[in-house]
Amino acid sequence: MAMARRFGLSEAEMPTLRQVQWFISYYTKKTLYRNDDHDEILDQIDQLAYGPQVSDTSPFSFGWERDVRGKPDVGNGSDEKPFLVGLTTKRLLLNAARDPGTFVFHMDTTFKLNEVAYPVVVCGVSDRCRSFHVVALFITSQRLEGLYVKALSSLRKVFTAVTGQQLLVKYVMADAEAAQQNAVSQVFGVDSD
Repeated sequence: MAMARRFGLSEAEMPTLRQVQWFISYYTKKTLYRNDDHDEILDQIDQLAYGPQVSDTSPFSFGWERDVRGKPDVGNGSDEKPFLVGLTTKRLLLNAARDPGTFVFHMDTTFKLNEVAYPVVVCGVSDRCRSFHVVALFITSQRLEGLYVKALSSLRKVFTAVTGQQLLVKYVMADAEAAQQNAVSQVFGVDSD
């Protein structure tokens, strides 16, 4: 009742708890773009899909395939269908378009950057001046070798599509996690030093 008095409202004029909850839910979805509606998320990922027409500084998504309906198939976060989406820009990818002997490729996972606590994998390069340059981010539901392989393979693929060059690495720094190290060896060990 203190809140009602503060705003000069009678008890009859106060909205119900349910009305307040619906308003907050609607407001956060429409105004703050906070939602967990799977179809809405798929639409956002689809709108950000990579294409040659994307400008150099516009973010785009990659690392996923389309399902039979033509929608992005990014998984649902379960053990059977883990979630994986990559995000970058053409300009960020160009950070790795250099002689492999002049940079260190970094792959680091960080946590609790999103509401569902999905790991975010940061891929980037550091140069001889000790400056770190982001190349791409991946949001994933699990830390599995297969997902890391898929992420790094898709990074190589989109790098080649954007730059016309093969992404080669000579030096790598990653988490002390066997899954990441094995994935780096599988993806980059084929034709890199």
